[in-house]
Amino acid sequence: MTRISDRSKAVTRILIPLLLLSGTAGCQTDGARHDGDDGHHILELRAGDVMEIQGWSRTSLVIGGNHVWMSPEITVDEGMIAEVERTGAEGRSLVVTLDANGSENLRRLSTAQLSRPIVVVVDDQPSSAPIMMSPLETEFLLSADHLTDEEWNDFVHRLSESTE
Repeated sequence: MTRISDRSKAVTRILIPLLLLSGTAGCQTDGARHDGDDGHHILELRAGDVMEIQGWSRTSLVIGGNHVWMSPEITVDEGMIAEVERTGAEGRSLVVTLDANGSENLRRLSTAQLSRPIVVVVDDQPSSAPIMMSPLETEFLLSADHLTDEEWNDFVHRLSESTE
């Protein structure tokens, strides 16, 4: 069962921004399937690149003037989350702790993607593509300061509900 709590101590983990929760940023699938999974995912992490890779999807995200391409394989999703904790000013960030399977997947993905992007997909839409500067293990930090309180609370609620 996922627990949501307030975390008051400082957190020193990678910040992964969520740029949107629905609608405007799209992904041109070029016929690519998403891991053969027809189910809806609230949160996914996938490998990304700024060079075209056959079988990968071109997103509307841009890094250095180049579109980001997204792997069809979902490496981490909300089903691998063990715990979600609110942190930061007014609980506007989330520390996401993964289960053993998710932790291993995140470690492999972030190590393989050093100096390259990991695509954060929210509600089936690519929302951001942070560049991995160091490997991650079991936790990462999500933040979306530009969202309204209602949008943020809705996302946190849906994320926690999906992991129970």
